Amino acid sequence: MKINKYIMGLLMSLPFVSSCDNHVYEDASWHSWMPGMVYCSNGEIMSYENCVSKGNTPEAVLFFVDKEGVFSGKAYAVALNDYPDKEFIDPDTTYFAQGTSADIMQFDGESNTVKLRYFQVQSPIAKSVSPKFFIPSVAEMYKLYVSKDVINSTIEKCGGMPLPFDKDECWYWTSTECDGAESDRAWRYSLSSGRFEMADKHSSYATRPIISIKLNKEE
Repeated sequence: MKINKYIMGLLMSLPFVSSCDNHVYEDASWHSWMPGMVYCSNGEIMSYENCVSKGNTPEAVLFFVDKEGVFSGKAYAVALNDYPDKEFIDPDTTYFAQGTSADIMQFDGESNTVKLRYFQVQSPIAKSVSPKFFIPSVAEMYKLYVSKDVINSTIEKCGGMPLPFDKDECWYWTSTECDGAESDRAWRYSLSSGRFEMADKHSSYATRPIISIKLNKEE
């Protein structure tokens, strides 16, 4: 049977999907996402009230949504609680560079944490963090710091530990090593003041892991 050339051209212009693996799910719900919304354990993102009414389990709280696609087209959510004080590098080992980025401007905590988990000797801070989460970079910690006033009330509603304002309990490890001193120094970050400074890798500080959610830019 002959097919009209116009129809053939129209068919050829349509997106072709060869399998379920290549299918793009056009979920535009991220346009309504904003800091303070809840990331549920089933992957849904909604207000705290909707999370409760649906019987979902809150797992993290959104603190940044890159709607403009400025750096990654991602949303970030922070864990409800701190992870215990741990060292950046095992104190029973000698110092060495662990292969993370030393660029304080990069949103690369996820790749940094992978290196801390699997490069040479597993980092104590990386070992303590759930595989679903990662240790934020300096740049990601800054985004968390500027959003804490917005998200703390939701964290409390979820039964979590609010981000600290107390200067004595504000220091957290980032996953960013210090440029020029990668072997023995990494950056620690104050969620009280927004300041960060070099710290000896054998020092113990808490971590506040985050999770990234890729925004669907195909719709």
